[in-house]
Order: sequence, then structure tokens, then C-alpha cells
Amino acid sequence: MFRIARKGPLKYLEAPVPDSFDFLIHAFCTRLGGVSEGPFSSLNVSAREGDDAGKVGQNFERIASAFGVAAGQFLLINQVHQDGVWVIDRPAQWSGDPAPPAFDALVTNQPGAALCIKTADCVPILVVDPVRRIIGAVHAGWKGTALRIAEKTIDAFVRSFESSPQDLLAFIGPAIGPCCYEVDAPVFKALAGHRGQASFLNQVRHGNRWMLDLPLANKIQLLNRGMLPENVFSAGLCTSCRKDIFFSHRREAGQTGRQLNFIMLCGAAAEDASQKVLDR
Repeated sequence: MFRIARKGPLKYLEAPVPDSFDFLIHAFCTRLGGVSEGPFSSLNVSAREGDDAGKVGQNFERIASAFGVAAGQFLLINQVHQDGVWVIDRPAQWSGDPAPPAFDALVTNQPGAALCIKTADCVPILVVDPVRRIIGAVHAGWKGTALRIAEKTIDAFVRSFESSPQDLLAFIGPAIGPCCYEVDAPVFKALAGHRGQASFLNQVRHGNRWMLDLPLANKIQLLNRGMLPENVFSAGLCTSCRKDIFFSHRREAGQTGRQLNFIMLCGAAAEDASQKVLDR
């Protein structure tokens, strides 16, 4: 259902978003189409792992140009593998702040703010409420998943913007799959007691090790909060298997780049969002 698309030199994944969602721009970027070299080749968006900051900046400019936005519209966070959700309901909260705050999810009703998640195995989730014109982006590694970051993001939609979970659509992007994600006892214990544990954690034969289906664990969390099964879509692509198009932290033992996943409300979205709610 997800498809690989191209804009100029960039290749990215498009989620199965209805044509009527003309108020939305989104992409799950691949590693292809940038200027970085070596283990960061080529569309790396993080300098933290050792890539040249200038090349990272050029990669952001390429993404911005391809999608017709300004690089300054990319709203970045300091992803800390916790459960903090940043709710942005006014422009002053995000414009002009040079220091990324520490969160692992963002939710906003503000047009022009491209909510960004960087990944190299963790699960990126983009969420949209088409009725109230609200968007969200989630970074879910195993620690955030254990802390129920996906559930807490849906709670933020409901609490801050009065969204109905039945109206929400969620798109789970490429992440490390159960084919490649072997975990140990501490990870198993952290996820113990989660609904559906038996379906996303499968013990392997050699000792206290399990294969973890991290995308499925997060899908179950979305359903736990009342989202409809038919409104949750998964890319089904493993970042570790697909070296040709994705960075993978585990595959490369940490010496690799990060791909960008983002979602943004177009500028006209805010003008008629309130009327759509009233007409509901």
C-alpha cells in the first residue's frame, strides 16, 4: 500500500493517503538522493553520528526544495527514547528556537510546521485527524514502546484537540522487522504485560532471546486507544534487510546515518479547519 515515489534526486515512501487530503504533505524518506558519503551515503539528516554538518545541511535543503518548503519549517526534536509528547498549538512554540527540545512525539494544529522524526531502525509513525486537521509524528524505539509512546500520542490528540480516535489515520513507516530484531531479557521484561505481547515477541531457541516485531507492538497500542484497524497502515519494510534504501543502526553497529520522516499541514489548512468541525 505504501509506494516508492521520486522528487528530483530523492526517493521516498508515500503512505496510502486519500486524494482528498490536499491539506497534507508527508514523506518517509529513504537514504537515497543526498550528498553524504561513506557510511552516511547519501541522504543522511543527522550529524551526531559523525557526518559532516555541512553535508547534512545540504541534504535538508534538498528535501526542502523537493517538497516546496523552507528548511526552517522542519521542526526537529531531541529524541531521547522516552514518552514525552510535545503539543504545539501556537506558532511561538516552535518558530525561532535553535535548541531542539527533548521529546519523542509531536502533535500540532499549526500549518507550516513539518513535524520530523529521524530513524535508522526505530518506528516512525505519522498520524492525522482529517476532521479537525491535526497531525502528529512519533518516534518509537523499544524503550518508548515500553513506555507506550504511541498510546500517549493518541491521548494528546484527544486531550488537547478533542479528536475522536475513530477519525484518526496512522501510517507506520519502515523500521527494523521481526526478521532482524533479536532482543534480550531486559527488553522482554520491559514489554511484559503489554496487550498482544505473544504476537509481537517470539522466543528463539538459543536461550533467553526473542524476536521483536516493533511495528506490530505500536500498531496494537494505536488500536488500544480506539483507532479503527482499517485506519492503521504499515509499510512492512525492514530497515535492516533493505540496505539498498535504508540506514540501519543495528545492521551497521551504529556507524550509519538517519533518514527523515515528516508530516506537515499546508498553509490553507488552518483557515477552514474550524468550520469543518462545526459542519461535522
